[in-house]
Amino acid sequence: MSYATLYIDVENLLNDAKSVILATMQQWPDDFPSPNALNMYVDADRVDLWRIWATHQFTSLEINVKGVQHYTVKGSKNSADISLALDMLADLLKNRVTHVALLSDDSDFVNLFSKINIETLKMDNGKYPFLWFVTDRVGSKSPVFSQFLPPHYIKTIECTKKISVSRKKASAPEVVLATTIERLSSHKETSSQEKQIAKMIIGKLPAGTFRSTDCAKVIKEFFPLNPLTNLDPAKFGIHFSKTIWPELEKYGVRISNPNRKPRRYELTNEVKQQVGQKQ
Repeated sequence: MSYATLYIDVENLLNDAKSVILATMQQWPDDFPSPNALNMYVDADRVDLWRIWATHQFTSLEINVKGVQHYTVKGSKNSADISLALDMLADLLKNRVTHVALLSDDSDFVNLFSKINIETLKMDNGKYPFLWFVTDRVGSKSPVFSQFLPPHYIKTIECTKKISVSRKKASAPEVVLATTIERLSSHKETSSQEKQIAKMIIGKLPAGTFRSTDCAKVIKEFFPLNPLTNLDPAKFGIHFSKTIWPELEKYGVRISNPNRKPRRYELTNEVKQQVGQKQ
């Protein structure tokens, strides 16, 4: 008998986490066992919130929400990754599960995939009991996925397009409905706010070079409910580059030191004038 668990890197999914999880359940492939349990790795102060949401959405599944405590700012990004990788390997090698699936666009988990190949045996179909779900979100994943990983271990989840109700699984109509509604509402709202944040940054910051952290005060003052306001400096820079920077680039903001860290951006008077005229 098969027992599959989906391990979810919630931190990596950013603001799209809920809709991506719902879409993953809807688009689950027929040739891989359906999950019996969801293991979610979230910030330690949001464990109860994610447990409430997940248990309401997936009433027939075992829900395990693990809070990841970040002990240092510098190492905060890796805390969830390490915890997830250790749990997945331990569950698989201790035979607590027969199949494992990962939901994350983080290419760092390639090492986990490699370890599973080494430590486990192939199934009757000639494959390892592993599947990696990634999303089709623009700029969210590394070229490593398409260049090096065997395609039969990768499943791309459609998140940027409306999913047809006709593709739903009969066993979970509520997932299809929630996915469609949430994507149509939250995705539009998020995209719209990111554009507003980019415009506000251009309007409030002086011309010249700036760092992502220089934008934190602007976001906190004018968009206090945005998730970026709750992040520590290390995580803020990562999420800023994935969400706000693409919008700034569209308006003409450029990277001034592409080969140096920390990254610095360049805002010119011309960009400030052009954006000001459009508002």
